[in-house]
Amino acid sequence: MSAAEIADNKWEREAVKPPVTDVGSLSQLILLAVFALLFVWIFSWCLMGLFGAKKSTMADKYGEMNVEGAAAPAGE
Repeated sequence: MSAAEIADNKWEREAVKPPVTDVGSLSQLILLAVFALLFVWIFSWCLMGLFGAKKSTMADKYGEMNVEGAAAPAGE
């Protein structure tokens, strides 16, 4: 292998590496990480809503109300 071929291979190896030290590439990586964390945060709230403990909601209390809006007595 000649010296020119070795030098050419070094250039090709360096050209394949992504430029992660530039300001633009670092900002893109940070932005991607923020979106990924936002997705994980939203997904975690969805899982908590699906599989978490059920709380008494306004919709649940609506069925327990009487005409005046006060809580219905336990006997009814």
